Amino acid sequence: MESSNGVGQDNEVKDSVEPREYEPPEGTQEAATKSHGLGNNPDFSLAGSGAENPANNAYVSEDYQAYNSQYGQVQDTPVWSLSQPLPHIVRPGMRHGALPEDRKEDRQAGQDPSARERQDQPTDPRNDGFFNTWSKFRYHLRESLAEWLGAGSFPAQSAAWGFGFMVAIYTTGGISGGHLNPAITIALSVFRGFPARRTVIYIAAQLLGAITAGGIAYAIYHDAIIEVAAAAKVSQSQSVAAEALITAPKPFVHPATAFFTEFVGSAILVGALIALGDDNNAPPGAGMNAFIVGVLISIIILALGYNTGGCFNCARDFGPRLVALMAGWGGQLFRESHAWWVWGPWGADISGALFGALIYDAVIFTGGESPVNYPRRRRKRALRARKVNLRKKLGIGRKKIEDLEKSVAELED
Repeated sequence: MESSNGVGQDNEVKDSVEPREYEPPEGTQEAATKSHGLGNNPDFSLAGSGAENPANNAYVSEDYQAYNSQYGQVQDTPVWSLSQPLPHIVRPGMRHGALPEDRKEDRQAGQDPSARERQDQPTDPRNDGFFNTWSKFRYHLRESLAEWLGAGSFPAQSAAWGFGFMVAIYTTGGISGGHLNPAITIALSVFRGFPARRTVIYIAAQLLGAITAGGIAYAIYHDAIIEVAAAAKVSQSQSVAAEALITAPKPFVHPATAFFTEFVGSAILVGALIALGDDNNAPPGAGMNAFIVGVLISIIILALGYNTGGCFNCARDFGPRLVALMAGWGGQLFRESHAWWVWGPWGADISGALFGALIYDAVIFTGGESPVNYPRRRRKRALRARKVNLRKKLGIGRKKIEDLEKSVAELED
């Protein structure tokens, strides 16, 4: 039998390490079969489960770690991934010492802890155990509110979008989180503490990816697009082939109906995603998040996609729309349906995503990272401080900045 470093008895280096021959444990054949089923023998099955590595259920050779030093390292930074429960982080306003009353309590107690010690102390809820009045109301009516919330050729395209999203999450979920949608990233930034600076980077990457995907799709179906235009005896820019790249409301659909179709779909999508990432609710089993998200997107597009084409993703429309513009369809794509691309995929989808996350946090979620669960004083101070920072960065409203800074100082007294 070969040694673990891949060198045989004849001092020949092998291309791969051969796994040790499986020897059934002592006892009955039933015990051996059970041991094999638990993964004690690496069978290289894509659907199997290996008991030797419970973390990821994959067989790992004995000397694999020596050649891949980064494998198996513990993740020490939060990942807002759609393929696993969302992280629980301590946002700046949650730490002890962030509020004036915290410092006043320290002075009254005759304590003067250092800044580091203050940050390490958790901010306790109010004396009654709740962050704010709504937290107390929700606690006593959680069951009823949860029941209220829970009761409340196109098919092929819907399935393709849903399961395409699923594959993308499985591919990128462990690295970037697999948001793939600016509305999702913005909702996670507002309600789960995803860093604002990374939000801008993520959205830029999502738009770039959508442009790339739109270009690939146009290149693959270019011959079909030309054939459609030739059959209709019109130029490519006048053909209906652009509908394969972009979304648009049907001619008979009222603008208000189109807006709320996208709004409701995005609210359901993000609300469900937030629920899947809440490990205090009923999260799915390991590795099932992405599959459920794929099924969810397919169902939403099937149910709500007829009126508008089922966008529910700003990048999914904007990127291919730019590709269509470069391909010769012209600037009218950005003027159709009263500039649909602005108030539909961007306005309706982002506002719907924020609304869906807000409803879930107001009814179900109890974590302190959500602004819904902030004490009223902290929420007011955080909003005013953010306005001050934004105005300073943009260099506008100096007089208004002074007023806001004064109001923030008053809240600190």
